[in-house]
Amino acid sequence: MTYTKFSQLTQRAMQRKQKARCAVVSAEDEYTMEAVLRAGREGLIEPILIGDEEIISELLADHYYDKSDVTICHEPNHEAAAQRAVDLVNAGQADCIMKGLIKTAQFMHAILKRENQLRTGNLVSMLSIRELPHYHKLIAFTDAGICMHPTLDEKRQIIENAVQTMTAMGYENIKVGVLASVEVVNPRMQDSVEAAELKRMNLEGQIPGCTVEGPISYDVAINKEAAKVKGFGGDVAGDADLLVFPELTSANLTTKAITQTCRIPVGSLILGTKVPVILSSRASSAETKYMCITLAAAVNAGAE
Repeated sequence: MTYTKFSQLTQRAMQRKQKARCAVVSAEDEYTMEAVLRAGREGLIEPILIGDEEIISELLADHYYDKSDVTICHEPNHEAAAQRAVDLVNAGQADCIMKGLIKTAQFMHAILKRENQLRTGNLVSMLSIRELPHYHKLIAFTDAGICMHPTLDEKRQIIENAVQTMTAMGYENIKVGVLASVEVVNPRMQDSVEAAELKRMNLEGQIPGCTVEGPISYDVAINKEAAKVKGFGGDVAGDADLLVFPELTSANLTTKAITQTCRIPVGSLILGTKVPVILSSRASSAETKYMCITLAAAVNAGAE
C-alpha cells in the first residue's frame, strides 16, 4: 500500500479492534495533552497519563475531557514517571510510550537502560514521515535524530528498523534510497561506497521487504524528471518511500530545512525498541505530537 496523506494512516489506525494504549510520561504539558486528548477522542489511543494528578486533572477540565475516559497514574517525579511507563510496557499494559514534559535525557535513560529490557537487539534509530507539498506520497527519512556516524552494519540495522515499522503500517515492498551527493560509486567518497554495498545486501536477500537503491542523490530519489535528465533508472528513482541519510548532520540539516521552509508538521518514532516510542520536542506543536501518535497507532494496528 502507498499512503498519499497522513489522514490515510489515521484511518488505518482507527480500524484497530482495540485502541493502542499510550503511556504518556510527565503528561503535565499543554501541547502534549492537546494531542493526546485529540487522539483519544478520535479513537486512535487509550491514554494512560502519568504525572501530577492535580495538574493533569486541571488540563483535562480545560479540554472538557471526562476523567473517566483516561487512566491517570499519579507520579510527579519525572524519572519515576518514565520508569512507570516502562513497567507498564513490560507488564503488557501499554502499547507505546510518549514523552511529555520530561527532559529528553531522563526519558531516554529509562528507555535505553539495560535492566528495563526495552531494546530489541537492533540499533535504536529514528524514523520521520512527512507529507510534502510537492511530492506525490508520504516520504520517510531515517535516521534524523539518534545515530551520529553510523557504520555500514548500523546503516543496515537502521534500514531494517524502518522497513519493519513501515511494513507494520501497511507498506509493501518499500522503495529505499540510500542518499549520497553522487549517483555513482566514488572510492574517495565512503558514503557512495556504503550505499552501493547496502544495495548489494538487498539484492542478495540480507535486507528483505524492500528495494534498495544507492548511491542516489536527493533530487533523483524524489523527482522523476531529474532522474530522467540524469539517465538514472530503476524503481526507486522519483518514487522513493524511504530516504536513508549518511550521517546525522546531513539528516538534521535537511529535515529541519524542509520542516521550517515548508512549514509542515512531522511525525517521528524511535525504533529498535519493543514498542514505538514517541520522542517529540517539548517545543513541538500539538499537530506534530498528534502526528507522532498517529504513527505509533498505525504500527500497533499492523500488530493485530
